[in-house]
Amino acid sequence: MHPMNSLIFEALKRTLKAKGVTYRVLAERMGVSEPTVKRIFHERNCKLDRLVEICAAAGVELENVLGSMNRGPGPANHIAPDIERKLASRPALLFIFVMLSEKFTPEGIMRSQGLSEASMFLYLRDLEELGLVALGRGLSARLLVETPIQWNFEGPLRPLFEMTNKNFIGWAITHLQREATFVSFSRRMRPETAEMLRREAEELADRARLLAHHDQHTTPEDGLVGYKWTFAFGATPFPAIMPVGPHPRDTGASMPVRAAADASGRRTQPA
Repeated sequence: MHPMNSLIFEALKRTLKAKGVTYRVLAERMGVSEPTVKRIFHERNCKLDRLVEICAAAGVELENVLGSMNRGPGPANHIAPDIERKLASRPALLFIFVMLSEKFTPEGIMRSQGLSEASMFLYLRDLEELGLVALGRGLSARLLVETPIQWNFEGPLRPLFEMTNKNFIGWAITHLQREATFVSFSRRMRPETAEMLRREAEELADRARLLAHHDQHTTPEDGLVGYKWTFAFGATPFPAIMPVGPHPRDTGASMPVRAAADASGRRTQPA
């Protein structure tokens, strides 16, 4: 089998997964049996016209599949701690870099943020001084850090990450039914059920990242829109997020009127 064929079919498999197209669906669209499609992908060898037919059934152009070869999502990369500290002191510079790492062009950032060319250039030059981008002609810049980036949420950037996520949640709540979706609820359930749901959510997040990766390599820049996903899940810390203090008329209370735990971990009732 020619190595190029292997790369093409790996790219095709990523495309099918991103679009949620199964071998069965692909076979139906092509008018062949599912075993035939499975054999083609197993042998990874077919004529050009059959390859074009597969792409048409998958709803993607062959040239886009060829262009996405060797572009599968790689492992997450980290930013050096000293660079994170410098970015922490300059939130706007961090946000510019985050958008660049999300495949926004400098022109797209300018439009969305209402920046002048001078401001955009100065931000790019500051990022170049940090070794994060390499400036090209005009306002072009090439990332010097491989994406995706795994930020250290417990490091110096934590206050900024908390702020942006709180800002986003607040925005989503005020834009329901129009531009955003916001879902929040608490339910009591078995830990095993919660773990199953957590895994399913992570699988959905992986699929979203794969779909975005595919779109970024097969869609013109003006056809892309930035979307933010924020997911938090855990045993509800009620005292931290919904604190209940003593009743206003309970003037002698020295602790919240709720069950507490003694040093041994046994539940006790307030005195």
